[in-house]
Amino acid sequence: MATNKVHRVLDARTLGRPVHLTDRFTSQIRDEISEYFRVRFNRRYRAGFEIGGAELTHSLVPPPQRSLTFGADSGCIGFAISREIVLRIQRYRYGMPDGEEIEPETASEERLASMLGAQLVNIVARTIESLLPPPTAPTGELQMLDTPAKFPAESGWTLQVSVAEPARNVSGTLRFLLDETWVARLLAGLAPQRSQARPARGVGPTHSPPLPARLHLTMTARLLEKELPLGKVMDLQIGDVIPVSLSRADVMVGDSRLFSASVAEHKGKLCLTAFEDME
Repeated sequence: MATNKVHRVLDARTLGRPVHLTDRFTSQIRDEISEYFRVRFNRRYRAGFEIGGAELTHSLVPPPQRSLTFGADSGCIGFAISREIVLRIQRYRYGMPDGEEIEPETASEERLASMLGAQLVNIVARTIESLLPPPTAPTGELQMLDTPAKFPAESGWTLQVSVAEPARNVSGTLRFLLDETWVARLLAGLAPQRSQARPARGVGPTHSPPLPARLHLTMTARLLEKELPLGKVMDLQIGDVIPVSLSRADVMVGDSRLFSASVAEHKGKLCLTAFEDME
């Protein structure tokens, strides 16, 4: 019986890049944006905005609504926000009652969307830069560009964050378009950092510590050993005393004796000293 198998197609743009670590970024950005809505709107206006999942797509997803572009010489980040979220925030800011008929887009709504975009885009930028190792210089605040930038679909990524206010039955999305420069910054921040570049095999000195520093062995000390005939062992009674004396202990790795050492007492503890190699 023939069966249809679905084969996952590898994206060549992600090969050799730490895309498997992007959950670290999406989790952090979700927390940052959640805190932004909590402080700016939930606490101030007693709103009930909740931040859902944050998803990073390794391609550009065109926004369903008009997008804004923020950036400078350091690269650009596009931004789009669902109108339902903007209108909900607008009602809180201006004390507009619920149920009022929604009018066509106004200049106040555009200014609010631009303000939200500037604040949220810079949260994304700062979060990406926080992943970079020092002494990376910050790019500074990203400003809104008069002319929207064009984002090549083959090199940019899309970050989408869901926002909802369940009590008001309002939901929408925040969408951030990362250009190639910001994608490179993100991947550089996610990549495991190496203190020194590893030289090519057989070329130049290696920077690995010497073998004794890398070789870890568990050592045990056998303080004493007493041989008794089996008959005497069988005759032992409770309270019998077996005379022993501590002289030199055997220092062992597994079943192999490597050293002998003297047993000394220091502050109520037994210590080993004067190690000698076993021939």
